[in-house]
Amino acid sequence: MRLAFVDFVYGYDAGRPDEPAPLGGTTSAVCFLARALHQEGVSCTLFNAIETPRSAHGIPSLPLESIKDAVLDEAFDVYIFCGRWQESLVRFLRARTQAPFIAWMHESELGGALTPALEAFDGIVFVSAWQQRVNRALVPPSWRQTVIRNAMNPCVAASFQEGASILAAKSMPPLLLFAGNVARGAFHLPGILQKIRERRSDFSVEVFCDLNPSGDPGPDAAYLDWMRQQPNIVHVGPVGQTELARRMRRAALFVAPNPWPETSCIALIEAMASGLDVIATQRAALPETASGFARLIPIDASDDRRRFDQAIDVDAFADAVLESLAAWETRSLDLERRLERQVAFFRQHYQWASRVPLWRAFMDDLKKEAG
Repeated sequence: MRLAFVDFVYGYDAGRPDEPAPLGGTTSAVCFLARALHQEGVSCTLFNAIETPRSAHGIPSLPLESIKDAVLDEAFDVYIFCGRWQESLVRFLRARTQAPFIAWMHESELGGALTPALEAFDGIVFVSAWQQRVNRALVPPSWRQTVIRNAMNPCVAASFQEGASILAAKSMPPLLLFAGNVARGAFHLPGILQKIRERRSDFSVEVFCDLNPSGDPGPDAAYLDWMRQQPNIVHVGPVGQTELARRMRRAALFVAPNPWPETSCIALIEAMASGLDVIATQRAALPETASGFARLIPIDASDDRRRFDQAIDVDAFADAVLESLAAWETRSLDLERRLERQVAFFRQHYQWASRVPLWRAFMDDLKKEAG
C-alpha cells in the first residue's frame, strides 16, 4: 500500500519530533503514524510546506506542489489529508485520481474554511469519540468513518521501565507542569498559582509554552518577563519533545486549565504516561483521553465545538492542586500503585504501533469500496 500524507500548513520530515524545537500535536501524529506504518512495510510519503525534498526514517518528504505531478503517475493508493486542507488542492487531485481520500480530522468542527470540499472525500478518521459525536450530523452519509485515537512519542513510553519506582524519579518539593499554549490554558495559570500560594509555597512550576497572548512583540515580551518573575515559576518557554519527556518524568502534577475544544490532546496522554497527576477541565475530549485517571474540573459549555475561550473556575483548580500536593507529601504506597496503574494503562493503549492495524483495516475497506 502506498500512502500520501498531505499537510499544507507546516513543512517537516518524519524526523521532526527528534529535533530540539517544540512541536504541535498534528505534526507529531503525522510523523509517528507514518513511521509506524513504514516499519510494517507500508510505503508513506509526506507532502507538506517543506521547501526542498529530504528523507528521514526511510520516509520521503516532498514540497506540496510536487503532489500535482505524482497524482498523474497514479503513485498512491490512498491520500490522507491531515488536520486541515486547501479546497483548490483537494479538487485538483480529485479530478485526477479515483484513489480514496481520507479526512484525518484534528479540528473540532467539520466543514467550513478549514475543512472544505467534503464531497471529494470517501471517509474520515476521527481522533476521539467526542469529536465524532459532536460532528455526526455533518458527516456525509456516503462516508465510511471510524475513531482511531492519537498516541504518544515513543520516548515517553520508555520513561519508566517495568518495575521501576515512579515516585523515586519525581522532584521534591513537587514540580507542577504546564505544556500547551496561551489559548489552551496558560493565560489562567497566574490566577490559579496565586490562590495556591495563599496556602503554601513549597512547590515549583515549569511552563512549556510560547507566551504570545496579544500577537504584538512588545506586550508579549513584557508579559513573558512578568510570568518569569512570578513566585515559584522556574521555567517559561517551549522545548523539544525529548527534553519535555525528560522534564515530565520528574514532575508531579500536570495542570491544564484548558477552555479549548480539544479533540485529543497528546500533551495530556504523555503526561499520564509519565506518571503525573493530571488536573484538567472537563472539556471536549479531555475526559475521554484521560480515561478516568485525571481530576476533572467542571466548565461551562463543555461540549461546545465552536467555543474557544470561557471562564475557568480558578478556586476549584487551586483546591484540586492543593489536594494533590498533600497526597504527594505522603509518597505513600497507594500513590505509587495508582501511578503504576496509570502509566501501565497509557503504555498499553496509547502506542503508535497499535494504531497500524486499525488504519490498515480502514484503508483496506475504503479501497474495496472504491473498486
